[in-house]
Amino acid sequence: MSVPRLAFFGDSLFAGYGLAPNQALPARVEALLRVEGREIRALNFGVSGETAADGLRRLHRVLAGAPAACLLEFGANDSFQGYSPAEVEQNLEALVTALRGADLPVLLVGVRCLAFEDEYPAEAFEAVHPALAKRHGLPLFPDILAPYVEDPDLLLPDGLHPNADGVEAMARALLPQARDLLEAVASNPLPR
Repeated sequence: MSVPRLAFFGDSLFAGYGLAPNQALPARVEALLRVEGREIRALNFGVSGETAADGLRRLHRVLAGAPAACLLEFGANDSFQGYSPAEVEQNLEALVTALRGADLPVLLVGVRCLAFEDEYPAEAFEAVHPALAKRHGLPLFPDILAPYVEDPDLLLPDGLHPNADGVEAMARALLPQARDLLEAVASNPLPR
């Protein structure tokens, strides 16, 4: 039986900004699952600085990696760069539709608003991921920043990205839903 491949598709929070590859979130989730006896291969499709629109442009690379399921995480850079919530939702909708069209179970990973402009519609932005999850019947991890961002000991010097301990906190928080995603893969009748 082949080892299921989980695609971690997102921005710097998946890429492991400022860290060694084995300290990035996909590698840490893979390691935690293996400790439990669950064999997986994490595919790191995180690229620092990317928005959901950027993700759309490289979606074909993710699909070419033949993953069995996908953790989809975009939004932090979208709000930071001032993309409207409607644009973010449209791009995430296209990504979700394409991934589901490829029969991939998807875990949608949300993020709080990072816009620094007071007039940015933060409340509307923070409603995007929950609305998409509800519309498509997807599991949602509500805020990928929550496990680390408010603890200075878990931050890199930039005050935003997680250090290795911060990534470990993220990985442990994501672990229950990563397990569920593997269960969805196991129950998916399509060969992988």
